[in-house]
Amino acid sequence: MADQNYLKNIAIVGAGGNVGSAALKHLLASDRNFNITILTQPTSTSTFPSHPRLTIQKGTFTDPNFLTPALQNQDALLLTLGFRAMDLQPSLLTAAVHAGVQYILPTEYAGDGLNDAMIDAVPVFQPKRAARRQIEELGGTWIGIATNPWADQSLRLGLCGIDLFARKAVLYSDAGRFNMSTLDQVGLGIARVLSLPVQNPQDKRASLEFYGKNFVYISSFHVTQRELLASARRATQTSAEEWEVDEGDTVREWIGRCQGMMAKGEMKGAMGLTFAYYLGRGLGGDYQAKALEDMKVLGLQEGDLDAVVKAEVEKGPMGPLFG
Repeated sequence: MADQNYLKNIAIVGAGGNVGSAALKHLLASDRNFNITILTQPTSTSTFPSHPRLTIQKGTFTDPNFLTPALQNQDALLLTLGFRAMDLQPSLLTAAVHAGVQYILPTEYAGDGLNDAMIDAVPVFQPKRAARRQIEELGGTWIGIATNPWADQSLRLGLCGIDLFARKAVLYSDAGRFNMSTLDQVGLGIARVLSLPVQNPQDKRASLEFYGKNFVYISSFHVTQRELLASARRATQTSAEEWEVDEGDTVREWIGRCQGMMAKGEMKGAMGLTFAYYLGRGLGGDYQAKALEDMKVLGLQEGDLDAVVKAEVEKGPMGPLFG
């Protein structure tokens, strides 16, 4: 590195996915002029923009003879693996630490990873905690990115209780205020974190040393279900009378139903349980105090809720996550 106090070489695994593509866009646009290396498997069909500071290396992720050399001289590794590729992460983490990568950003992009009660209750969060522990046991340093639900997709899928297209809503009586992030905000936040100096004596929080073995809390909105519903009505130019609203349910009852589905092996239950913990008052989905501190450091602004909801309405419904 020309300046040892800043990162220069960034490797990405999963650059063709939701978070990865957003991060790649902002990393390439950063005035830090990062050198980006994208690692892909031979079977990958993802395409990437041509850029003088972008290199693509193809190889098998379970092969240390490919991974470790590919990760040498990289200052950071950004992992943005999809759910079905998570079994590849342990070998990637091991190779990164062995190659001397300074900072590893494992696949997080969900809830508050430091809220152990939430993690203990939501099984899909537990492999994320295991990844952080693996990095530490190997002697490496991780940075976690907390995003809560991605506003873009969760709104179109109706996962927050508001169905934009059927014009139906379930408002849980024990739901509270919670944080949401757009994918673009997540990508920008990742680029801003990796642009921080390693050390910053003038402002220790604005440094990679501060965020090492710690979380960055990203948010676009700090909202309630009722605020989402009001925004949905404005986006669809509909009145209250045109919506079917159920206010007779609770998050606790929702959790019970999801646990029952999971006991039967239904993946829909795992997704529902995750969102129940995002929405439920006091269950961990409100990390606004932490987000405000980190957004100040990173220069991130709150989003325009109505603009985002309107854009998602215009895209139309997404297909079901599970058959």
